Amino acid sequence: MADSAFPATPSLRAAGMRQTPQREGILRVLQDSDRPLTVEEIWERMPERRSGLPTVYRNLERFVQEGWAESILGSDQVMRFVRCDSRHHHHLQCERCGRTAEVDACGLEASLRHLEELSGFTITRHQLLLFGLCRACRAGA
Repeated sequence: MADSAFPATPSLRAAGMRQTPQREGILRVLQDSDRPLTVEEIWERMPERRSGLPTVYRNLERFVQEGWAESILGSDQVMRFVRCDSRHHHHLQCERCGRTAEVDACGLEASLRHLEELSGFTITRHQLLLFGLCRACRAGA
C-alpha cells in the first residue's frame, strides 16, 4: 500500500535485526505496492536479488511478527503480504484488480465479547478481509 504514513524502514535494529539491503528492499517493495504481493512478486521487484526466496519468506514472517506487514490469504488461496503498521485495522480488497485498502474501523468488539462468553474461548486476535470492487473498477465496468 503506497502510503507516506509508513516510515521508509521500521527500526530493524530496535527489533534486534541487522539492517540489510535485502530487508530494506522487502519493506520498500511492500510500501510501494497498492495491493498484496506473493513472496515471488516481492522477490521479483526487489532492486537487489542477492537473497533467495527462503530469505524473503523468513524476513516476511518476522515482519508480520513485528506488525510491519500482514499476511492475507486471497480468494485464490494464495498467501500474499501487505505493508501495515501495528495499529488494529482490517482490509478491503478489490476482486477485479486486487487493490487493497485499510479500514481503521472495526466495530466487532461487542460481537467478539459475546462469542467469548458463548464459546469459553479468549479471543486474542482477529483478521477481517472484505471483498468488493474498488471505485476505479466500478467506473470501468
